[in-house]
Amino acid sequence: MLKLMDIEAFGLSYKKYDLITSRFKYWIYIYPFCELLIGLCFLISAPPSSIILIALILGIFGMASVFKAVYLDKLKLNCACVGGYTKIPLGIISFIENLLMAIMSALILIK
Repeated sequence: MLKLMDIEAFGLSYKKYDLITSRFKYWIYIYPFCELLIGLCFLISAPPSSIILIALILGIFGMASVFKAVYLDKLKLNCACVGGYTKIPLGIISFIENLLMAIMSALILIK
């Protein structure tokens, strides 16, 4: 929800490190709604497998984006995870958040 409060502020921060946004600039407007849809669907007992697949893909791309920005490119960026106004450094917490989303989705798809 914090990303949706000011999508422009989120986008300014997010596009500095996201791999999808570097190829598709409108992704910053779509991504927060994808996360909202995923979150709402995970509240039901059996989320659709298409939503789980989207969560897996977003988790993998999120991990790759954070890893590239922080560990390969050595960028000192703030995380866009809470809307773009915070001074939370992009790093291991962001990576783990995406890792857990990918693991959770993969486990659900396997079952």
